[in-house]
Amino acid sequence: MVEPRQSAMQRIQVGVIGLVVVLLFVSLATMVLDRVQTGPESVANSNGTAPNSDPATPPDEPLAELGVTPIAKDDGAEKALDEPAQSIRQVQGRAQ
Repeated sequence: MVEPRQSAMQRIQVGVIGLVVVLLFVSLATMVLDRVQTGPESVANSNGTAPNSDPATPPDEPLAELGVTPIAKDDGAEKALDEPAQSIRQVQGRAQ
């Protein structure tokens, strides 16, 4: 049988170890969250672009800040691609 004094000591040890583990998890989570929050700013600074001085204002061109540009559909380019195909068909038709 376990003595009451040993039982009390074991409970205290388990409680202290539990508190240390919880403190460790909270500290680790805080470090991870700090890195996540400062991550995009450090990436922007390393790319040579300055972050907005006022975080309340949205960026003017968010895609340009990320280095991505949308591709606009150009009707003139499609016509330019179709014209050589039509001229090739005409040349082939004359050859036959």
